[in-house]
Amino acid sequence: MAQERFLYENISQQLRNQIGGGSYRAGERLPSVRRLSRVFGVSINTVVQCFRQLEMDGVIDIRPRSGVFVASNPPLKQPPSTMAQFLALPVEVSLSEDVLHYMEPHVEEHLVHLGIALPAREIMPIDRILRTLREVTRTHALQAWDYMHPHGHDRFTHQLARRSLNYPVPINQEDLIITNGCMEALELALRTVTRRGDTVAVETPTYYGALVALEVMQRKALEIPTHHRDGMCLYSLEQAFKHGQVSACMVSCNAQNPLGFTMSAERKQQLVALATRYSVPLIENDIWGDTVYAGDAPPAKAYDKAGMVIYCNSFSKSLMPGMRLGWVAPGRFHHRLRELKQISSITTASAPQLLMSRLMESGFYAQHVQQLRHQLAAQTQETAAAVLDAFPPGTRIDIPTGGCVLWVGLPHRLDSRILFDQALAKGIHIFPGTVFSVGPRHFNYMRLNAGTPINSKLRQAIGQLGELARGI
Repeated sequence: MAQERFLYENISQQLRNQIGGGSYRAGERLPSVRRLSRVFGVSINTVVQCFRQLEMDGVIDIRPRSGVFVASNPPLKQPPSTMAQFLALPVEVSLSEDVLHYMEPHVEEHLVHLGIALPAREIMPIDRILRTLREVTRTHALQAWDYMHPHGHDRFTHQLARRSLNYPVPINQEDLIITNGCMEALELALRTVTRRGDTVAVETPTYYGALVALEVMQRKALEIPTHHRDGMCLYSLEQAFKHGQVSACMVSCNAQNPLGFTMSAERKQQLVALATRYSVPLIENDIWGDTVYAGDAPPAKAYDKAGMVIYCNSFSKSLMPGMRLGWVAPGRFHHRLRELKQISSITTASAPQLLMSRLMESGFYAQHVQQLRHQLAAQTQETAAAVLDAFPPGTRIDIPTGGCVLWVGLPHRLDSRILFDQALAKGIHIFPGTVFSVGPRHFNYMRLNAGTPINSKLRQAIGQLGELARGI
């Protein structure tokens, strides 16, 4: 591993020197991966790793199907927090107070809400949902009143299983356990395959809720470098697996929060193959999976022949957060996870399951998801354009492949924590990038919610944010 790092760091620095010396000018295309591998006498993977590092540092732009180009204003001095310099060491998580501090303003109605990741109420079919809920609680009053079986309502789990019929490895109805949202599914998964003091591999940046869960449960995190387009670095992950550093791995393969990438089918298969080869449980959070703009993005679980993937999901982001209806497919860990479910919350509320089974049986949910994808795709594009127009030059946004969040890179190493305080004073709620990692990283990033259609009030708030960023 040290030799591999030395190789791509050395090549990266040579390319930086050539760009700085004028051998390659801004906007000029660099040699291909294959050509550089021959020039430097290294593997193609080493050159790819080098390009990923330079792209994360803002030195180059990788344009799919076009090539690799020198960025317009490449920072030629090596920054202190590049992909190559992550220490592969377990870290104790201590984020809960920070997360609470940054979350609290969300409840204040007068604020412009750009912090919490959630599609706006105005693009959700609230009337249809509530009308259907009244109908099912009237026609199935006793079932709605009574306890539900821990495995869930048969009609509901049947619909969930049907969603996977086109997977290479479909999910069996008998493998499903219904949970109170995705967070309970993730918690049960962690308790099933790890113990206090164990280390879990995570993406960086990653969803802060997963990091807080590790903190509360007294697990450590091993941060794996994660690319904004390709996802977790599988080379680094394999090193952690090979050296027995982790007891489990937590990933989001579709519309990951906050980066917004969707891993290719090939990389998902490679990820599952790694977990299977080294017998490391893979805990997959697919809560944004239904919002992938292009659709037809099976999770890693779709390729899980050995049952090593514990698949976690819910309808909180795609339909109704207050419903708190999630599910987990634990694979080979089913028996133990079911036991933990029974001693934690016993079962999950009946009415939401009756509601969702009706919405799925009728075809309404599938139709809604199609409309939601188009809506969110348009909103993220429009919001990103407004941010880039208002913010100082050098601001960077990689358009997500799904969901409704933008991972905004601030120029000149600006601190998003300072921007948070200033924005809140102006009535605008954002989320600083520091809580998406256990280390002192991503302070010059922030996550913005693009779940609300652009209007004059939102444009004004983005304009104010831009002015504040220019003044820091």
